[in-house]
Amino acid sequence: MNPETSNNQTNSTKRPFAEIDKPATINCMVVAIDHNNLYYTVCSVCEKTLPDPSPNSSVPFCKYCNFNNNGFFNPAPSGSKRLFRVLMSIATDKKVVVVIMFDRAARVLFGCSADEFFDFAKTHPFAAAAAGRALEGEMLKVTLSQPKNGNARHLRVVSVLPLRTGFQPVIETLRELYRAQGGS
Repeated sequence: MNPETSNNQTNSTKRPFAEIDKPATINCMVVAIDHNNLYYTVCSVCEKTLPDPSPNSSVPFCKYCNFNNNGFFNPAPSGSKRLFRVLMSIATDKKVVVVIMFDRAARVLFGCSADEFFDFAKTHPFAAAAAGRALEGEMLKVTLSQPKNGNARHLRVVSVLPLRTGFQPVIETLRELYRAQGGS
């Protein structure tokens, strides 16, 4: 029997998401997002991950940028910024799967940077939970790929396109919601 014409041949449309070796574009619906941890801290120069600052400590410094080529400490701190890292459940017509969406794709849905959303959430403590509720049920076209890191457990959303004609980014929805409630 010729293996190229065998009925046991697998293709990316019939294989489970976890086994897809090339990026795959699908239509899906947002089931839920984990609103407890939407972002992480990186160096503002090299974008290497930094430890999350504790409430009583200063901003962590980058061990890569704060040392010069000779290994000496650079007294000018490099600074930090936040990037989105959104864990979410999506549903296709066949199954529900947990995926992770990083900054470039998340900005499409949120309509702002992670730092802007963090600042908004400081004055509106339930903004992250409200963002999750605003995205629930949203129809999307996403491109999924295998994670770049061998230790990662979830497929990555590398691009996202909202399918609803009147889609409004989360930050705009929340600003309208809080304005209507008499907030800022």
